[in-house]
Amino acid sequence: MEDRLSISIKVADRELKLKSRPEEEYFIRQAGAIIAERIDYYRSIGVHDTQDILSMIALDSLVARLKGDEQVQRMQRMVFDKITQLDQSISLNLTP
Repeated sequence: MEDRLSISIKVADRELKLKSRPEEEYFIRQAGAIIAERIDYYRSIGVHDTQDILSMIALDSLVARLKGDEQVQRMQRMVFDKITQLDQSISLNLTP
């Protein structure tokens, strides 16, 4: 069985106890820090309801994820197209 770490992280006004694989601990702690920063930001602009803030953070996060996914797909298409071009060029040069 895989070793899991017991970690504690604070999100908004909740202390969460999690089991995490060692290689994921860094990302969980980073996510917690980013959430804390976003909470501070929303409070600074006058949003004080925790549910509203967490909902806005969730929406921000998914929008960023979708944008990132789209950018990765664009890059993959560009790489695929370039490989196809190179393959065609090599094939033409090898044809007697």
